[in-house]
Amino acid sequence: MTARKDAQRGKPAAARPGNGPGSRLPLLGCLLWILVCATSCRGGPSASPAAKSLTLTNGLRVVSVCFPGSTNAAIFTYLPMGLAGDGPNQAQWAHLVEHLVIRSTQPGDLSQANAETLPNHMRLDFYGNLGNWKEGLSQQRRWLQGVPFTQASLEAEKPKVAAECDFTARNFATHKFALAAWAQGYRHDQKRAALKQDVARASLADIQAYRDSRLALLSNVVVCIAGGLDSAQTLPVAAAALGTIGSRATPAPPVQLHPGRHEMTWDLPARHLVLTWPISAAPADDFPALLAAAQWLNMQLFSDPELKKMAGLALAGADLRTPEGNFFFISACLRPGATFQGLEQRLERPLQRLTSPDQDLSVLPLLSRQLAEGLTQVPNPSLLRRQPLPPGVTPAMVELNLGLQWGMNEFLYGPHKEALARQLSRLTPEQVRQAARKFLAPAHASVVILEP
Repeated sequence: MTARKDAQRGKPAAARPGNGPGSRLPLLGCLLWILVCATSCRGGPSASPAAKSLTLTNGLRVVSVCFPGSTNAAIFTYLPMGLAGDGPNQAQWAHLVEHLVIRSTQPGDLSQANAETLPNHMRLDFYGNLGNWKEGLSQQRRWLQGVPFTQASLEAEKPKVAAECDFTARNFATHKFALAAWAQGYRHDQKRAALKQDVARASLADIQAYRDSRLALLSNVVVCIAGGLDSAQTLPVAAAALGTIGSRATPAPPVQLHPGRHEMTWDLPARHLVLTWPISAAPADDFPALLAAAQWLNMQLFSDPELKKMAGLALAGADLRTPEGNFFFISACLRPGATFQGLEQRLERPLQRLTSPDQDLSVLPLLSRQLAEGLTQVPNPSLLRRQPLPPGVTPAMVELNLGLQWGMNEFLYGPHKEALARQLSRLTPEQVRQAARKFLAPAHASVVILEP
């Protein structure tokens, strides 16, 4: 399940479990548009967005993002239960938990509720307005407390989880499911990642116990309230509603890793290649350079016409988290006719350029400043809307994406955001080059090949 908006009405559309991958594409396009526009829009009205956060006595953090004049109100809850942290032979159990958590309190209409499970976290969403946001907060409370699952919901959601996998396979966009499979090989030394079969065999008792033990690790939970409400309204109400929640959840235990080359099979009709490197995480000094390196690599991957012939969605990132640590990744789904060897060689080209003393990396300071501003400044949606909106994107979607991105940064970097932004704003191309040489050398890479 993923967040989406109705393009004509500018309101949350009915978002049902199982239709997530198709609805994610407008969000991705909207986020890329925001990234481009935010740096060119400066100044503006005095009623600019404001963000404030509060840590509750139970460890949960609440973030308020106010867009003055807005009538929208969305709530996003970020939890550290993701696809890359699932246990052995429990591939996609986090994803199944996500579906069941939403369905446990929303058996029918899902026009105001949705969710998504990514490799490093899960997000539970409520989309509403100034008149019903407290209902959304109550919904989030019930999701975090843990309403009992039912056998009927379990049987209804299992095929929808599998359908999301098949949708991404048809569209050469299996990235997040490939990282779920990567975790089964790299973390658990499995030769086959049974993403759909593991979900199919999950019992009601097992999946409910899995939810209870992993989902609401309150010290790692962020609840972001975004829209036309200021922090004086939201934070006290949120503290009263969420501050008394208790949880017995504990972090997923670390395991013995299995780096190297893994040639695996999985039960998806797709082929996928994943390259990973162990790296430091925030607040380590090298992390900002690796974050910028991922941004630069994505530019290269998106603009490579030969790569587009060989692969569908190809992504790089520095934010793959597991219980054992942080990883840099490059991930791509193969098109028919492409070979793993050819794709791996193509993906290595921008890496080689990144470390070459002859490569012009003069764009990196700009990319780094954009990343820094995204951590410390909420873009003003009224200024962004002066630019032509992408097809299918509404003003409400722009707000939703700004709040979603701010909340995700709070979740990922939390108390390190300010220091990380300062480091990013001072980054030089040579620092990025040196970090890439140190961490992203071929000798440090692990390779996972996934075939049906």
